Amino acid sequence: MKLVLAAWLALATLPAAAPAQVAAPATTTPPTPVTIKNGLGNPGHVSDLNKPAHKPFSKRLDITFGGGAGNGTFVVPAGKLLVITYVSTNVGVFTGANALCDLATTYAGSEVESHLPLSNNGVILGQQVYSSSSPMTVYADPGSTVTLAFLDSDSAHSGGAIVGVYGYLVDATAPSFE
Repeated sequence: MKLVLAAWLALATLPAAAPAQVAAPATTTPPTPVTIKNGLGNPGHVSDLNKPAHKPFSKRLDITFGGGAGNGTFVVPAGKLLVITYVSTNVGVFTGANALCDLATTYAGSEVESHLPLSNNGVILGQQVYSSSSPMTVYADPGSTVTLAFLDSDSAHSGGAIVGVYGYLVDATAPSFE
């Protein structure tokens, strides 16, 4: 009991601690909202300052193939570098057959091939179906031919593919991306 009383007395006689100092919260002025009141006849100009020279590009290819192979092509516009950022494919072949897909471009005067991985989706409507959705960065020179080539393990039957190629065009005089 004496020990408890002595401890209480020791605590009771300690000097009081100074009150804690709390900094006042910083005040900030909220950003001023911007209101554009242009009508439909005078729209405001909006541009992406990080990509001022990019012109969106998309191309669909419907490819029929037989004898084990088929391809689709298109030509890059003159004076423009094509930057392919995404390719999507759906491929239908005879049940049980396998398929491969390659994207061929020419960059800096040299042919470059990119192999697209195809996923087997099983048999749909009597066909073996494969698909691919591939983000990428592939370049194609101005005026060059872009080719999507398909191989089918069953050369006795026909097959087909629907391909979407997406990206953007840049003036060929724009700075190099290297």
